[in-house]
Amino acid sequence: MVQTPSKTSITKGYGNKKAVKYSVSYVRVSSAKQTKDEKSGLRRQERDYVRWLQKHQEYRNLDGLEIRDLGVSGRKNVKQGALGLFIKKAEKGEIPANTCLVVESMSRLTREQPYDGIKLLMRIWDLGHNIAFTQGSWGGDILNGRESGIFSRVSSALEAASYEWEDKQARINEYHTDVYQRLEEGDLSHYVSRKGKRGRMYPFWLDFDDKTNKFMLLEEKVKLVQRIFNMAETMGAKKIYYILKKEGIKNITNGNATDLTVQSIREIIKNRAVLGETTKRGTKFHPFPVIITPEQFTAVQSATKLRTTFSGNPTANNKLVNLFQGILFCSACGGRIDVVNKKRDACVNKGEKNGLKKEVSYRQMFCHHGRNKTSDCTVQNAIPYVYEHSGLDNELNILKKIQTFRWAEYFTDEKHEEELKVEIDKRNLFLEERNKFKDQIAKHDRAADRYFDEGEILPKNLREKRKEAQENYEKLDEKYNRSVLDIQNLKRKKTGLQAEKDIKTRVQEFIKKGRFDANTRSEFNMWIKEQGIAVQVQIGEKLKKYPNNYRLDVGLGMYDSKNKYIGLDQRAEDAYVLGVDVKEVIKEQIAEKNRPIKVGKTTVTT
Repeated sequence: MVQTPSKTSITKGYGNKKAVKYSVSYVRVSSAKQTKDEKSGLRRQERDYVRWLQKHQEYRNLDGLEIRDLGVSGRKNVKQGALGLFIKKAEKGEIPANTCLVVESMSRLTREQPYDGIKLLMRIWDLGHNIAFTQGSWGGDILNGRESGIFSRVSSALEAASYEWEDKQARINEYHTDVYQRLEEGDLSHYVSRKGKRGRMYPFWLDFDDKTNKFMLLEEKVKLVQRIFNMAETMGAKKIYYILKKEGIKNITNGNATDLTVQSIREIIKNRAVLGETTKRGTKFHPFPVIITPEQFTAVQSATKLRTTFSGNPTANNKLVNLFQGILFCSACGGRIDVVNKKRDACVNKGEKNGLKKEVSYRQMFCHHGRNKTSDCTVQNAIPYVYEHSGLDNELNILKKIQTFRWAEYFTDEKHEEELKVEIDKRNLFLEERNKFKDQIAKHDRAADRYFDEGEILPKNLREKRKEAQENYEKLDEKYNRSVLDIQNLKRKKTGLQAEKDIKTRVQEFIKKGRFDANTRSEFNMWIKEQGIAVQVQIGEKLKKYPNNYRLDVGLGMYDSKNKYIGLDQRAEDAYVLGVDVKEVIKEQIAEKNRPIKVGKTTVTT
């Protein structure tokens, strides 16, 4: 991180001698971790500069220029850091002549090899400036490059700094090689317990048990991350930040008590560690427990990208334009229905030809795939969502349909929460086991590449192991997808009459008080998705002409094993209308399968 901020003179009040020369402090640390308050490197360098000024009172700090390279390598600070900016200013004549660049040591200034390091020093000296090193045998002396024996001293210091950097890099590479090999072998022993400390090499929602060599979930942190992902399906990071801040949440990670920022939320949303994943030297491994499904992770990334790249009209009053975002589907193709803002001129007096006109805003619905021709869907025309100028409000009509639907017949299982928990645990076990076989397949593929590079064929026993890993992966993938579908079905189940009452009360309260509040709309959208409710929009030429060229239906959404919408479950509603025994229909719908499932060494019974 390059910093060249303005700074008030820190020499004010030192001595009575008149300052006739200028000096500039150069501070550098190699990694972002070293910029933390508890690190002494920055403070030490700053204190050394103050002491140097006290000793050399003919110098005054050059106000308006402070050179700080935070997290910048000593081999990149000229091309990419603040030191390079200083040299450019000097070349333009923006630095007063004979300014002294004050640095703690040669290794802070540069880690280049002696030849390149001497070129850097010569470049500064040739521009008419001096250098002083505050530590070691240099003693803070002001150097202009003409001192006796200066080049032999500089060469030795540069060689030591370069060797120190290369030795450090070698140790770092050796460490990462060791970690890579351990992950290849499924060995997690290089991880250590958190024990109240920060900065561990694993996500903040985990801790590590040194005795069992296994990760443990920190439940409160896991729930917070899962909640952030749920909100991110329909909200941006800023809105999530304001909601959490309003609730008094300050500490997201295990770091500082004030680490809640928009950026920290964005980093969580993008963090693939929620999928159990980490990357070492370009290779993906899965050492962590999974807390977010791949489907939800992909959905959140798509929603984030859509919000970032959306170029349509801005939402009125920052409200969620489509209240039913994520649950509004096309009856023809099962794709999502988009809602967008539009503007046009309309007659002030309805029906008057060539009369006075005014600009009106309205919202329309259309099939995303049909309108953009991204599938075979032929539904391309738009229908009203809200036409305020015409008094047409289909958002309100859908809410009223939800309010009057016979939900009691669908929410019948009193053991819902416990069954849902078991099914989620089972899904996570399938996913983690699937990830292990995925890593094994990747390992075999890397081995095959090595054999190929050497002109040899992968041995038969390794080919068989690869095939076995692939078969196990496919079996677990099928079980995982089935479990995802079972979870979707279970989420529809609650106690009947009470669930219906709760839904009707919540919808009625929302219509009366919260419909036009931005935060309440987002919360309502999340709640309605959790109920499993879906809205199906039928747009077709065979329906009656406008304004009745469409149909809106509500019910429980049905999804296939890949989480694709396939239709509404309205059988109980239809049975009631046709006079069929509703209880018999429901029995058919929720037939349970009691079966033990073995995942790895774990057996789960539903």
